Amino acid sequence: MDRALRLPEAFRERLALQLGPDEAARVLAALGEPRTRWVRANRLLTTPDALAAELAAAGVELRPAPAPFADAFALEGGDVRALQATPAFAEGRAYVQSLSSMAAVLALAPEPGESVLDLCAAPGSKTTQIAAAMQAEGRLVANDRSKKRAFKLRAVLASQRVEDFVEVSVARGESLARREPGAFDRVLLDAPCSSEGRFHLDEAASWADWKPSKVKRLAGEQRRLLLAAFEALRPGGVLVYSTCTFAPEENEQVLSKVLRRWGDAAEVEPLPAEFPGTAPGLARWKDRDMDPRLARARRFLPGGGVDGFFVARLRRVV
Repeated sequence: MDRALRLPEAFRERLALQLGPDEAARVLAALGEPRTRWVRANRLLTTPDALAAELAAAGVELRPAPAPFADAFALEGGDVRALQATPAFAEGRAYVQSLSSMAAVLALAPEPGESVLDLCAAPGSKTTQIAAAMQAEGRLVANDRSKKRAFKLRAVLASQRVEDFVEVSVARGESLARREPGAFDRVLLDAPCSSEGRFHLDEAASWADWKPSKVKRLAGEQRRLLLAAFEALRPGGVLVYSTCTFAPEENEQVLSKVLRRWGDAAEVEPLPAEFPGTAPGLARWKDRDMDPRLARARRFLPGGGVDGFFVARLRRVV
């Protein structure tokens, strides 16, 4: 039996429409591959070379990630427990994070001294990566609307030794933008999504609540958050929009609709680095044309240890 048949039929049909039958079959097969565990070196506390040497001495072997993931390593054998038993992990020098998650921050490219907003920050993986890229200099606000998720966020910030640098906000994204319009040089919106890129053929729970109506509902929430993120951005600032789903309604269609509303105030930029195993954003979905500039966005297709993901980088012109 084809293991991919475990996934919802509507999802499989939609994927074939997006990618074509052959590429969709390859992606479905990739969703059954063993998950690769990736480790990011916390540059606030160590260097990638020093971390690799420290963990090798502790019996934990790492394999360097492909470019442009200079801070990342694959955990050979995937033994997370062995990693968690090391001082490097306990003291915040090593952090487990997927490559696709790291890609969103590389696209954002934050710099020391800037004012940066992580609008939907919990559990905090990308927030701590942003803090390291900023060298803990400037202002970094990590927002989440859930008090429960914000508790987890604070714990992750503490584990990476950046709890004193990051401002934690618990608010709806829309209200935060109204409170601080035009206040940020860079905004990351890693939006709540249907998580199609994280489906796994051996984990029925990963798709148990998926249905087309959920995709539609989330798209409305994503549009509201994206408008808020743009409002919080200063003229000349950079906004990165990312999801871990394939659904065009949650990716290109959301952006296309919002770009029409923004008009000449926004531009879509190429990502500042080349990422392997990616494809351009879609220009058309179900007989609807989308903003052609979204070809500069990137779709990360599963395979080789990378999860499905979508990243677009925009600049507020005025």
